[in-house]
This record gives sequence, C-alpha cells and structure tokens, in this order.
Amino acid sequence: MTKPRLLLVDDDKNTLDGLVKILVRDGFSVSGVLSGYEALNLLSKEKFDIILTDMKLSDIGGLSLIHEVRKRKTPISIVVITAYSSEKMAAEVTKCGADYFLAKPVNIEELELVLEKLWVRRQPVNQIPLLKKSKAQY
Repeated sequence: MTKPRLLLVDDDKNTLDGLVKILVRDGFSVSGVLSGYEALNLLSKEKFDIILTDMKLSDIGGLSLIHEVRKRKTPISIVVITAYSSEKMAAEVTKCGADYFLAKPVNIEELELVLEKLWVRRQPVNQIPLLKKSKAQY
C-alpha cells in the first residue's frame, strides 16, 4: 500500500525540518510550510491526504486553519500537534474537525501509527474514482 501525502505546518523551523526529515526517511511524501497561510496556498495548488499542524502558528493558528480546510469540503485528514495540550483543547480541536490530537514532543512511532490508521480509514474514499472508472468500462 502506498503511503499518504503529508502537509506539515509548524512555525518552528527546527521542528518542521526535523519532522519532515524523519517522515521522508520513513517513506512518506512530505511538504512542510511555516504558516497557516502558506498551508492554505499550497492546498489550493496541490493534493494532500493528511495535514499535520501545530496549534500555535504565527499567523492564523491551528483552529482557523482547520476551519478553512473543512470549508473546502475536500477529503483530508487533520492531525493537530501541540506543546500546549489539555483535554479541553483536544475536545475543541476534535469538535472543529481535527481527526487526532498529539502532544509535543512528538513520539514518532505514535505519529506513524496515527498516520497509518487515518490512511487505512480513507482507503475506500481513495478507491471511489477507480471504481467509477472501472464501472464505466463495462
């Protein structure tokens, strides 16, 4: 099975570069940006399967990014990663449309397990265009 295409959003360049490097090494296709606005701009040009975003960004912030992504009605999973974790925040981001909430520092094994779960869950959605195409051939 192929791995999902990831968009990482974190305004801390060291954190962003480190996560991108690890996930690319582990076989993921990854793009990283330093702001929510950069993420939205890239999302309008390219297709991603999963967004990993920090909650605290220097511009629009994680919640606003989630709202903007969900307004687009595209099938994309969202994982929020933050150093400011609490049960209240986890509930809030989930209510806003995030699929998972992880605390920093990120446990890479846990992150990769979450990415795998999200990707497996989305596989039927990914197969719909192929099914329509094969059905049209009959």
